[in-house]
Amino acid sequence: MKKGKPQPEIKAVLFDLGNVLVNYDIQRAVRRFAKACRVPIARIWLHFILSQTEKAYTCGRISSYEYYRQTSRMAKVKIPYARFRHYWNDIFWENRGMEALLQKLKKRYPLYLISNTNDMHFSHIKRNYRLLRHFKKTFPSHEVGHRKPHPEIYEHVLKAIRRKPGETVFIDDTPAFVRGARKAGMYAVRFRDKKKLIRDLEKLGVEA
Repeated sequence: MKKGKPQPEIKAVLFDLGNVLVNYDIQRAVRRFAKACRVPIARIWLHFILSQTEKAYTCGRISSYEYYRQTSRMAKVKIPYARFRHYWNDIFWENRGMEALLQKLKKRYPLYLISNTNDMHFSHIKRNYRLLRHFKKTFPSHEVGHRKPHPEIYEHVLKAIRRKPGETVFIDDTPAFVRGARKAGMYAVRFRDKKKLIRDLEKLGVEA
């Protein structure tokens, strides 16, 4: 903090999920879909990742099966649903050291999660990783009905946890989502690695 500027009184710490707590490589799934279905990677990327269907899915407006059905039809691929789920989910690995940080932080602050995600991915994370047990409450986009950086998701979370924006700090790896949190009045830091995150939090008076 700059000299003379009052230290914020942080009462809650909020985390993003992907490429903060767990790393992921969506291109791995795209390559496997393209190879298995013998279609161009660009077609998979366009219909599976960048489409309005994907946006609807991450906002919870369509089911996992409907996402599979619509994207398969648009991309003109034929793949069983079970294999689709496997390829779609087999992209994650834990960001080592972050769970230890969560364990320390939760002794002093309630922890919350805000993530742009979908039902298949979030269910997979819950089944296969222990990270989410450290959070008092999670706010995945498909359950909230809004995605970052839209102000509605930040406003929804702040109302749900009953905290003023200036009492919270949000950690995300994506600059646009960090800016969205700041526009909502929250303190926010961009995640690059654990060591830098600890230094950034200490500047806000947040110690693990």
